[in-house]
Amino acid sequence: MSFNLLDRPWLPVLTRDGQSRISLRNALDDAHEVSLAGRPEEHTALLRLLLAVYAAAARPADADQWDAAWRSSALDTRRIGGYLDAHADRFDLFCATHPFWQSADVTAANRGVDVLEIESWGSGTAQFAAHLLMPPEPMDPADAAVRLVLLQSWHPGGIQSGHPADPATRSGKVYGGKPAPLSTVTHLRITGACLKDELLLNCPPGTRTPQDRPVWERGSPPAPMLLREPAGVLDVWTWPTRRIRLLQDESGHVSAVALHDGDRAADPGAAAARWDPGAATNGRGTRLATVDAARHLLPWAPARLLDGGPETGSCAVLGHLLAAAERGVLPPETRMETVVLRAEHTTAHRAALSGILPVRAALGPVGVLADPGRRAAFVAAAGLPWELQRQVSRTAAETLSLMPTAAPTRPGLSLAAHLGHAWEEFSQDPDQGADRWAEALATAVEQVAGCAGNDLMAAARIRSAALRALPRPGLPVPGPATEEARP
Repeated sequence: MSFNLLDRPWLPVLTRDGQSRISLRNALDDAHEVSLAGRPEEHTALLRLLLAVYAAAARPADADQWDAAWRSSALDTRRIGGYLDAHADRFDLFCATHPFWQSADVTAANRGVDVLEIESWGSGTAQFAAHLLMPPEPMDPADAAVRLVLLQSWHPGGIQSGHPADPATRSGKVYGGKPAPLSTVTHLRITGACLKDELLLNCPPGTRTPQDRPVWERGSPPAPMLLREPAGVLDVWTWPTRRIRLLQDESGHVSAVALHDGDRAADPGAAAARWDPGAATNGRGTRLATVDAARHLLPWAPARLLDGGPETGSCAVLGHLLAAAERGVLPPETRMETVVLRAEHTTAHRAALSGILPVRAALGPVGVLADPGRRAAFVAAAGLPWELQRQVSRTAAETLSLMPTAAPTRPGLSLAAHLGHAWEEFSQDPDQGADRWAEALATAVEQVAGCAGNDLMAAARIRSAALRALPRPGLPVPGPATEEARP
């Protein structure tokens, strides 16, 4: 039975009437009236798919075109509709020759539908997901479509099932499988008031090379694993991480799955960081940290990337946001926010997921981002927790006889644990909130110093070292923290 994603409802969205499911075509037609729904990891994966469709059909080529698209009341549905019509047969989930984001060459089931559940991609996760302990039930095609997108976007690496036609297969397995693009980077998306805004905010203007094509513009992938490098952002957004086939029962539900290794880049993280505008990297060019060494969230981390300098890291969609803010096309009173996701794995080979950490991180009002001086002060404020934490960790290691690497992992010595919603409150009005932010940091220092126990001398030294790094009114803020100080 056919299930064409362009016409059948499957995308989870929020409308004026509440949560619903709509087709891909309707989502783009009504993008100014709906928002994507779902868990953060689901939302991000589905947004990247929609970005690939939108960019392939109607991506603005330059800033002028982007500004016009932003000011328009809706997306360019004429261009998008024409593009979708031209490729309509490639969006059928069960097409015999070109099943969407699958391989027509894999036909023999080797897994149950539970392999589509993200909870099954970890080690021993069944005990935390009781439904995985029960025999899997056939899955509705709409649910299976969402999970297909999640699998191609987040699936971990390691040993994979090898297809019989793959010469790399040994005893039914292939080794050295690579994780999906989102599993290799810290991914940042800018939130928007509706799907239209979110698509445009996360799609910098540009043009594609002839070699850069989304998966539906390519032939159905062959069964064997393939070594190749991505040709561009459309390729990365729709990377065929696995050779997969959703197999139907008589009622049209997905009752079994064929799953094997897919395309491999030599370094998936480097490839994703190169092409995906949502990839957020630190000053070393590796994945931006979203938690400190004690596993507390760092909601100020993305704001450090607004500096644009090589020491602090980068993210292309943030550069795109700043350019739009400086052009004056975005309302200055609009408060910007990001959702940052980073996959954590159980081994260095990223063979199993241990979790996907989401962080909602405020970026402040557009008016602050558009003004270089105010933006610099905002970025400096975001750098203060790094510098204070460095002083706390260094002094605690010296005074409490801790290993230098052990001090940052002590939960009681984490400033982030004591800051609560202080960053969010400060970012609402950075011009007027600097003193309150400094007070929150000073209070966090006092609380951390109190964790030195009965060692009053150690507590005093921790307090003194950290507070010296905290600027007083009228004094300049510290410069960027060293790379060694960043998690």
